[in-house]
Amino acid sequence: NTLNELAAALGDDPNYATTTATAIGTKLPLAGGTMTGDTGHADNVKAKFGAGDDLQIYHTGSSSYIDDSGTGDLNIRTSELYIEKYTGEVMLRAVADGAVTLYHNNAIKLATTSTGVDVTGNVSLPDNGKATFGAGDDLQIYHSGADSYIADTGAGDLYIRASNEIRIQDGNEANFLYAVEGGDIRLYHAGSEKLASSATGVNVTGTVTAD
Repeated sequence: NTLNELAAALGDDPNYATTTATAIGTKLPLAGGTMTGDTGHADNVKAKFGAGDDLQIYHTGSSSYIDDSGTGDLNIRTSELYIEKYTGEVMLRAVADGAVTLYHNNAIKLATTSTGVDVTGNVSLPDNGKATFGAGDDLQIYHSGADSYIADTGAGDLYIRASNEIRIQDGNEANFLYAVEGGDIRLYHAGSEKLASSATGVNVTGTVTAD
């Protein structure tokens, strides 16, 4: 009876030793091995790495996470890195010893170069957000919410350079000031020229009122 009970417990398998050896052969050893199929993890079931579970990969049911909760860094090593939408649309591309490129809707918007960055499109700053230049932020360009400023706060001078013409205009492109390289400088009132420099002095349109 005891033998019959043992045989029943083993599934009445006359080749139990072979069956057991075959079943064990399909298991991954604790020392590691090669997987030949997918591994499935249910929601909130984590793949953990490190003695303190410092690296965890999991899906919550709504979002996916790669958590590096340890004290070290998270390093991704490759000669060329792509971050893509699941359909293959590129969001970021990084090339070793080359450019890092950011995309918007699969179109390049910003790329690093050997001398700086290239921007395709506009750079938007909020009110009072400043584009600053110089080690001490000596030159600042910004909009306060009411007015726009080009502020030179350093000890040096502010230079505006052009190889042909300089125009300072209103929003309707009417001139306030017009200057030509190697030529005249003109001042305007309500879009009409009033004073212009010349090779011999100045020309005035209208009257000169002096106090």
